[in-house]
Amino acid sequence: MNHETTLAWVLAAYPERVDALLRALDLERDGLQVVQAAAARGDTAGACRALLDYYRTGESGKWLREREVHHGNRGGEADLLLADIYTDMGRQYRIPRTPQGRINWAEEAIDSDRGWLWNFNRHEHLPTVLLAYQQTGETRYIQWLDEHIRDWVIGSLPYPAQDTIDARWRGLETALRISCGWSVIFFKLQHDSLFSDATRLLMLTSLPEHAHYLRHFHKGGGNWITTELAALGLLAAAWPEFREAAEWQTYCEETLLQSMPGQVYPDGVQGELTSMYHGAALGAFEQYAALCRDAGLSLPPGYRDWLEKMWNYLAYAMLPDGCSPQNNDSDHGSCRNGVIQAAEAYGRPDWRYIATNGAQGEKPKRGPSLIFPWAGQVIVRSGWDAEALWAFFDIGPQGFGHSHCDKLHLSVHAHGRDLLIDPGRFTYAFESEDGRFQGKYAGLSVAHNVILIDDRGQAMGPGGVDKPVSEEDYLITPELTFARGTCDAFFEEIYSGRLAGEAAHTRAVVVLGDEIIVVADRIETDRPRKLDALWHWHPHCTVEIDGETARSVDPGVGNLRIAPVAGFDWAVETVTGQEPAGMHGTMQGWYAHGYNNWEPSPASIYTARIERTSTFAWLLLPAHGEVPAIQGEIIENGDAALTLRIVMPGEQTLIVHIPWQNDKPTVQAYGGMFGGE
Repeated sequence: MNHETTLAWVLAAYPERVDALLRALDLERDGLQVVQAAAARGDTAGACRALLDYYRTGESGKWLREREVHHGNRGGEADLLLADIYTDMGRQYRIPRTPQGRINWAEEAIDSDRGWLWNFNRHEHLPTVLLAYQQTGETRYIQWLDEHIRDWVIGSLPYPAQDTIDARWRGLETALRISCGWSVIFFKLQHDSLFSDATRLLMLTSLPEHAHYLRHFHKGGGNWITTELAALGLLAAAWPEFREAAEWQTYCEETLLQSMPGQVYPDGVQGELTSMYHGAALGAFEQYAALCRDAGLSLPPGYRDWLEKMWNYLAYAMLPDGCSPQNNDSDHGSCRNGVIQAAEAYGRPDWRYIATNGAQGEKPKRGPSLIFPWAGQVIVRSGWDAEALWAFFDIGPQGFGHSHCDKLHLSVHAHGRDLLIDPGRFTYAFESEDGRFQGKYAGLSVAHNVILIDDRGQAMGPGGVDKPVSEEDYLITPELTFARGTCDAFFEEIYSGRLAGEAAHTRAVVVLGDEIIVVADRIETDRPRKLDALWHWHPHCTVEIDGETARSVDPGVGNLRIAPVAGFDWAVETVTGQEPAGMHGTMQGWYAHGYNNWEPSPASIYTARIERTSTFAWLLLPAHGEVPAIQGEIIENGDAALTLRIVMPGEQTLIVHIPWQNDKPTVQAYGGMFGGE
């Protein structure tokens, strides 16, 4: 028998930790009288045996004891773990070990991506092995769990008792280890003799340290504070025997509620302005709400209202295919099932209608196009059906934590597929494992549908705002959607030095029903400039260049035509899968549908030189199958506005007047007004 599995071994090896544990417990609590009596007479071993018996037969964490484990043994992942192979974000890593055979939990990753080691310390993989044990009954799985957790506790010493970036004790790792790993394992295995006394006791000695870190060193904003405090609340509710558990719970409740206005805008959008981390924060908020329900705690007043606002964003920003916007650091993923479940929980049939493309629920009274004015995110929809046009236009702050330099970016989805895209998040490493690709690519302007000036992109802009977008800068009517934004003083040192002189970019987007997207750009400058206008396509799009027009040409699916309208000539090329040695020494023409999963994708690059302040436009026409031709010309080009004549398919003529400030657009068709004010 491995001596490290015995209670006697823990008492001999870590007497100070055991003493600290007994002091941290409220031994006057009902059920702990035997523990208290043994401790009072100096029988530490007897106190520990009584404590472990208490947890085997007690009611603590009752809901966790009864909860089903849902993590499946995906593709033999449990067996890989037993072979010292950890799978993270679709990639496999060899678990590092010391010469003595223990896991080196603090060692940095083999390559430059430290993310996998952080995730490894979260112990979210433990339920996968637990489920394999439950399904097979093979003792090797529970023996691995027992040794794995014990090894972590030993390898985590000494507890730093201060804020740290150490992979063992960063806030997210500390929180998720409790909420996704330890709370499940500890209580689900209380009646299994193969889960050793040593590991049970070592886990208990480590819990006050987890609580101390989450209580005193949690982050002040973003999804971190939500995740960390929700875990603190879980720890307090599941292990109420600790003297400070009530204080932890009170602090968690008060601080979570106080944090909501600080990290969630009044329109319901979480301040990182990325749908994936919005979902992560919402998940942690919901985790605490579920904890209150399961543990019989009261939910703080107003808490549920904030959750509803956050779900409302996911519902109304959702693409027709059920996915969330892939803005800032977001993977491509569906939120449809979550929204449907939330629709039931919150009594929102309008969310169900959106998530089912109108098959169930009640048609929303607002929309289909709308703006989240604090986030500055404009969601364009032609309808609620699966084939509807959907577009995302960013005129708001950059967000914090997981933001990209992408103000004025435009994404387009139509006729059931993505056409113009946001790049995804790639990797948080500076370089990929093979050293070719820079993880920072996704955060740069060069990866987005924006304009570079003299080869420079946008610098980090304001992370947040204290007021919503001005109502002067958007208009949504049944006939059209309009929004306008400006980037100024943001061209900083990213590619090849600070931009000389002054320049600013204003972009206005006018969407006419489901027919056409008009994009108008104005570059204000004090000198001649080189411009690169970028349009990034989804990897599934086959892109052709016809003169100055870029278009996707895939038969039988949704396609898009991009036709420039300018008083000068554009040189245009499509770049796919270019590596760092190319354009501006960086990547170009890549897309990541998930972390560590990227592929080549077409990027149409329009290049021109301007001598002075200039305005120009783009006509974006989606269609199913072949996209018909569209023509446009500038008939007025002044400092106040841009006016275009557009000849639509079928020879319909539109006159679109787009002001640059303080006014709304007008559209004339056949001599009459087409929307506007």
